[in-house]
Amino acid sequence: MDFVETNALFEPVAVPFSAPLLAAAKATKSRERIVSLDVMRGFVVIGMIVVNTIAFSSLSYGYSPASRLLAHASWAGFTFADFVFPAFIFMAGFSVAISLQHTRFDWQTVCRIGSRTTILFALGFVLTNITWFAQSDEWRWLGVLQRISLCYLATALLFLSCGPRARMILSLSLLVLYWPLTLLPVPHAATNLLVPGANFVSWMDRTVLGAHAMVTGAHGYDPEGLLSTLPAIAQCLLGASFGEWFLKTRGTNNALSKLAAAGAIALLLGLLWSPFFPVVKNIWTSSFVLVSSGLSALLFCTFYWILDDRKYRLRGSVFLEAFGMNALFAYAIQELAQLVPAAGDMHAIGSASLKMDVPVLVANFPVIAFILILWAPLELMRRRRWIVKL
Repeated sequence: MDFVETNALFEPVAVPFSAPLLAAAKATKSRERIVSLDVMRGFVVIGMIVVNTIAFSSLSYGYSPASRLLAHASWAGFTFADFVFPAFIFMAGFSVAISLQHTRFDWQTVCRIGSRTTILFALGFVLTNITWFAQSDEWRWLGVLQRISLCYLATALLFLSCGPRARMILSLSLLVLYWPLTLLPVPHAATNLLVPGANFVSWMDRTVLGAHAMVTGAHGYDPEGLLSTLPAIAQCLLGASFGEWFLKTRGTNNALSKLAAAGAIALLLGLLWSPFFPVVKNIWTSSFVLVSSGLSALLFCTFYWILDDRKYRLRGSVFLEAFGMNALFAYAIQELAQLVPAAGDMHAIGSASLKMDVPVLVANFPVIAFILILWAPLELMRRRRWIVKL
């Protein structure tokens, strides 16, 4: 992990996906800061933190969120909670396009990509299991940061070694071929994509990961499992294609509207596919990829039109920017914050408040306070242009 202070106008905001930091003078000449990229990433990572915090409190203390959108769909379905992680994967691909657009594909670059992948995977493994190490039969191999690391590895190598058309064909092929893969027969059970765990992808997780999957038992699975990483890689490649297209066309007429149209088409295709291939986050179905990618593209285009094109300053955009500039660092410290002794009390207070029928804002105060506590050091880092590279 490197800690860098810089006054350059622009640094790749997706810290683990960026190339080594350039000298300030060189970066100033070659890059223009994209405020909307920071804000979009900040919006997504705050969403991930809120959703994770609520999920932890729900499992531990019976907390019930004020809106069902803040809780994951039980299986098939799509909520805001289901949107934030795939949006992060999509924006990770976008960041690969920005950081590697002028990078040579050589052994040094491969080693740097491999090193960052290893560090991110190892960090994810530690954070996923930090409270479970005393119980060796309950730890997990995979998790959020592990999936991000694998998607980054595949996307970065393919971005450097293949052309845009080849990468697009590969990503779409992964999405199409994943559908019959999920429908392969499961030994001693019927396949039904609407039933949790009743599919080949989940069976593979149970067979290979065993007790080290997130959900165990006869219908167990891992939401960041083995085969479901393939469509996640496809989503990261789609993000890279979107980012590459954006960088090449943003100075032309109607570029933003064309990008938004591409996002709308992806969203529509995902919705049209969903009756046949349901939207299921836990196995990262292809319809789920298209719906979430389309929404991510539309949201980014909205942020870009407001913040970079029209130069409006939205209230709260600086708050989001602080999280976006050090997105994975923010995610990592919120995972570590769960170990603070007072964290359990905050979750318990929120749960008890809801049971007493107090106003929603009061009941959710522990979550709001947690976000503000995380924001304070991140805002200091934003003002001083400190970037933590994982």
